[in-house]
Amino acid sequence: MPIEKILIVDDEKLVRNFLAETLKRKNFDVTLAENGQKALLALKDQSFDLVITDMKMPDLTGIDILKKVKELSPGTIVVIITAYGSVENAVEAMRLGAFNYLIKPFSPDTIEAVIDKAKEHLALVEENSCLKQQLQDNSGTTHSGIIVASPIMKKILNDVSQIAKSNANVMITGESGTGKEVIAHAIHYQSARANRPFIKVNCAAIPDTLIESEFFGHEKGAFTGATSMHRGRFELANGGTLLLDEITEVPLGLQAKLLRAIQEQEFERVGGIKPIKVDVRIISTSNRNMHEAIAQKKIREDLFYRLNVMPIHLPPLRERKEDILPLSEFFIEKLCLENHKEKMTLSDEAKKKMLAYDWPGNVRELANILERAVVLNTSGMISPDDIYLNQLELPTTISALPIGITLQELEKRLIIETLQKMNNNKTKTAETLGISVRTLRNKLQEYNFNYTNENN
Repeated sequence: MPIEKILIVDDEKLVRNFLAETLKRKNFDVTLAENGQKALLALKDQSFDLVITDMKMPDLTGIDILKKVKELSPGTIVVIITAYGSVENAVEAMRLGAFNYLIKPFSPDTIEAVIDKAKEHLALVEENSCLKQQLQDNSGTTHSGIIVASPIMKKILNDVSQIAKSNANVMITGESGTGKEVIAHAIHYQSARANRPFIKVNCAAIPDTLIESEFFGHEKGAFTGATSMHRGRFELANGGTLLLDEITEVPLGLQAKLLRAIQEQEFERVGGIKPIKVDVRIISTSNRNMHEAIAQKKIREDLFYRLNVMPIHLPPLRERKEDILPLSEFFIEKLCLENHKEKMTLSDEAKKKMLAYDWPGNVRELANILERAVVLNTSGMISPDDIYLNQLELPTTISALPIGITLQELEKRLIIETLQKMNNNKTKTAETLGISVRTLRNKLQEYNFNYTNENN
């Protein structure tokens, strides 16, 4: 995490100028305040990465400034300087969250050394935050023990091992539930970036009005509600990997800026003017046919080719049925542990039933159906009756539509009747229709369709 903007608060002009000259030589963006009240105005107006404040001033003390900084921006580093050092003051400042406490006079080298330590501290805080997020996001996911038995998946995993060694961008395509995110994790954790952040952006889940800020961050005051500076996903992923899940859901108007950021490894925060350099590997995913997506203007062709340096296509589970039983054994063992159940096995009849099914929801559906079987089973042997295959049927009324109906009306009826059949569950409806939740939501708004008991 870089230190860019620094606020200097001191009632002595010579000290302010000394610090300003020292820091500007290092290309920091420096703001000066000659007293505590002006410092408070600056803190309310913009965000700072570091505040250097004098302890004794006519109106407010350094402790007062420290408390206000921690109230407005807890992550901002505060260094207190004073000509009247005492153990009591130092202890009080550190207890309230000061990063360091310097006695005047001090040399430029001293202040530069303190800032270098502050940078290291912020980097550790950011890395710790990223690792915690990864643990939450990846709970239950294995990165090295991906279960495969089919020749086609074995070849894909061999390719993944080679791709991971490079820094090339990767595009992973395949139907919903085929394991695109698992493969993305495997690439990251087998790469030289394994110890750096792995940041995921679900492009379909972020409102159009916020997605630019989520990607690139924003400065304080950049728009209504931007009460503090915010670092975006590109910045958080610096040195590591950024997963752009469902890339075709990025608004077309933003894709040009996204392309530039990926090409140049540089961007500006929303409301900012200073370029920020990053080193990020991009992995993107989609459940669409990408050539159709280009033709339908869901994704820019130039952006697609920039992302599709190393393409990986994951086949649906129905085309690799050799993986069904090994995956089932893995999920059953894992689910038994999670639910504190004794070890369970599949009966031969249950295996035949599972192999005969086409698994439209792929690996995700397999895991969900087995979870139900494990939770409800009391015998230790999973029978065909425990395998509840919820085969979703599209509304039968579609075939009875009158001749001459328009495609637009046909689409409307299909979407609304499927939504009703799915008990207004938008996620299941979107998966059944092969579209994103965002597309479904936009279609329903277009139809002015109101529904109750909405489920996500």
